[in-house]
Amino acid sequence: MIKKLKQFAVFTALVLGIAGCNTAEVSTNQGDLTQTTYALGTVININLYDQGDQTLMDEMIARVAAIENLMSAQIDDSEVSRITQQAGISPVVVSDETYEVVKKALYYAELSSGRFDPTIGPIVDLWGIGTEEARVPEQEEIDAALAYVDYSKIVLDDEEQTVFLSEEGMSLDLGGIAKGYTADVLVAMLDEANVERAMINLGGNIYAYGIKADGSPYKVAIQTPYDTRNTYFGYVEVSDMTVVTSGPYERYFEEAGQMYHHIFDAKTGYPTNGDVVSVSVIGPTSMDADALSTMLFTMSPEEGLAMIESIEGVDCVYVDEAYNLTLSEGLKDTFILTDEQYTIE
Repeated sequence: MIKKLKQFAVFTALVLGIAGCNTAEVSTNQGDLTQTTYALGTVININLYDQGDQTLMDEMIARVAAIENLMSAQIDDSEVSRITQQAGISPVVVSDETYEVVKKALYYAELSSGRFDPTIGPIVDLWGIGTEEARVPEQEEIDAALAYVDYSKIVLDDEEQTVFLSEEGMSLDLGGIAKGYTADVLVAMLDEANVERAMINLGGNIYAYGIKADGSPYKVAIQTPYDTRNTYFGYVEVSDMTVVTSGPYERYFEEAGQMYHHIFDAKTGYPTNGDVVSVSVIGPTSMDADALSTMLFTMSPEEGLAMIESIEGVDCVYVDEAYNLTLSEGLKDTFILTDEQYTIE
């Protein structure tokens, strides 16, 4: 049975802020601390409830910046950029963190037979979505860039802890997984500081830490695709869980009446094209949910659900352009529908 409620107090899975804003401290309830920053290409909001203090907040913000400096493809001297710069030339020794994330990205590349591919960088750069240079490339350009998209050409050396792109012209992009890793690192910091409750939001990648002061789980809403920010069609109740949504509405551009979004098909070099307009993954770790949500967006609901049902403790919500929702088994009795435009299949 699907519960339907009209109004409720909910922490939405949307960022209440302006991209590119400076770090800003916001006072909330007494004893709470909220801070917003911009990193990893998105607005990041951290809410520390009850036990929060500025020292911990500063440490968490600093950790986010440190991870960005390792893994951002937009920072010239990051480890990810150095891997790209040395493509076809030599392996690059990297930190434990970057090595872990690249290794996990390769795991999901293999699991998805390349639908999730961390070497998608040449295609991302070619389209420029999210920048002022966004455009529709010529087919010849796409074909040329696709020649350098092949996760099987990433060579890892566990003993030396090196990453090597074996062909010059290849490019590494961890955009589909780095935010999730960052959320998990912040959760570990909360554990170490003995914080009881907090909420982390990395551009729609939510982690609900602990439970609310009244003992109830957090309500995390799922954004309405293609609609105004801060609108949602339903929510899930979670504690110590992440909710990660992938969809075309965060970064896209329009040309000649056609919308082009930032989630690419690694086989065609074009944005994925199908009936699916949003996929949300709910699970215990953000890095896995981040990669899975991107991967599932490139699959049909039938394919995606078959994969999710094989992974213990993970659920998903598919949304198609006809306002149909497809839920994994674990959500069928717990997902809360709030918008009657949508139909549960």
